[in-house]
Amino acid sequence: MKAIALAAILLSGCAAGTAVLPAGRSLDEPSLAIVANYQHTATPPIIVSFQAVTQGLREPLKYHWNLGNGKYWSGPAPLPQSYGVGRYDVILTVTEGDGRIQRASVAIDSQSHGCGF
Repeated sequence: MKAIALAAILLSGCAAGTAVLPAGRSLDEPSLAIVANYQHTATPPIIVSFQAVTQGLREPLKYHWNLGNGKYWSGPAPLPQSYGVGRYDVILTVTEGDGRIQRASVAIDSQSHGCGF
């Protein structure tokens, strides 16, 4: 567990997306981040797509996603996921070719109201 990237996205039906570099890391260092984008919806459930962003990690990479909604995925980009009202912690674990483990996470917080609709 060399690095943990933590990002929180509050989703309430408005457009959002993020990729977060782990705190204290320079752009030259190996890193792992999650990009989360979702489709505009006035009310839950919301649909969120995720993608792993890696830099400088040793190939081959093995991806394991805990999508926070009871589903799991292997690979750099899982299928889009549905989230009802509540908070969901999405955790990505990447095992590098040399056995090192990197982790990144993002919190999905789906609200019951839309964006002023």
